[in-house]
Amino acid sequence: QLRDDVRGVIREVRDTLYDLRTDVSDSQDLPAILEQFAARVSERSHIHFELFLDRDERPAILQEREMWRIAQEAITNIERHSGANEVRVIWRCNGDSAALDITDNGQGFPIGTAGRLDSYGIVGMRERASSIGATLDITSQPGKGTRVRASLIRPVEQPAAAAGSS
Repeated sequence: QLRDDVRGVIREVRDTLYDLRTDVSDSQDLPAILEQFAARVSERSHIHFELFLDRDERPAILQEREMWRIAQEAITNIERHSGANEVRVIWRCNGDSAALDITDNGQGFPIGTAGRLDSYGIVGMRERASSIGATLDITSQPGKGTRVRASLIRPVEQPAAAAGSS
């Protein structure tokens, strides 16, 4: 039993290190990372993923990285705590806005109670969203799963004031 426990801990540490090193880059976009991560989680947990991922446009790399970390935390929470067997991940990006929507069919939790909206993971997701000007919305209901939505609208650049105008 001890040997099996140690093997499990080693496997979890390896998975964590791999996941920490995985990041969005110029050559690897959020959809590619999400596909790889979902495949790894599915393999170790038997959660079925449905992925709907836009590939035409990308937000700024910093924004895309933070959206990835939000997705990673949400999916990790699903794997560890939800008891879900199905997860739907939607990534939409059209050049002016981006949205990440992750929904599971797990046990959910009561919002506003010990559902741990103040947990480090959720606080971290909120901080990441805020740091890039995104909003984060978490909805859940006991027995009906959880939904995490992060939405980013790029600010419209204001034209520079015409020179010499008063």
